[in-house]
Amino acid sequence: MTAATPEEIRRITQNVLDRPEFLPRLDWTRLIFETVWKWLRQIAEWSARNPDLSKWLIIVLSILLVLLLAHIIYTVVREFMSIRGRDSAHVRQRPVSALEGIADNWSDAFRVARAALDAGDLYKAVWVTHRILLSVLDRMEQIKFIRWKTNSDYLRECRESSPAAATLTELTDAYERVIYAHRHFDRQEVVTLLARVEALAAEAHQ
Repeated sequence: MTAATPEEIRRITQNVLDRPEFLPRLDWTRLIFETVWKWLRQIAEWSARNPDLSKWLIIVLSILLVLLLAHIIYTVVREFMSIRGRDSAHVRQRPVSALEGIADNWSDAFRVARAALDAGDLYKAVWVTHRILLSVLDRMEQIKFIRWKTNSDYLRECRESSPAAATLTELTDAYERVIYAHRHFDRQEVVTLLARVEALAAEAHQ
């Protein structure tokens, strides 16, 4: 095996040292600071040579700074108002999501529930009334309607101190007996529950 010459050793060593991992790290903070400092020093030198022009430059830069600040403030305020508008629209649409497949608003949903009662369809009447109540409670921020939640989730979520809690409990009981168990339920009790839900909806509209 031939031994490497000093020149080959120097060349190999230089190639290794030229790799990126062996190069000195660039201090960007220091570079930026030095560049800004150099720029400011040049401006100061120019101002000393041109005192009259420097005054006008200061005035122009001040005006530009004011305009820039005004633009930033306007942009921030506009974005804030836009976010609030989207949030308000989301709050208005949230209750409607519980009525999807039933109606576009509470008035139409109540008509569907009453029509089902008049037709003797307690199954549909209870189901629609329960959905309306969830929509109302969502608007009142007593619950947050999400399709994957169970009735037990809504019962836990609704505060016991809320006047609507009792209505939710009774209507949930009716829902589970009629929808899940397919058991008989008194029609007049459904009428009463529907009236209580209508009262809550009127309160939520205020």
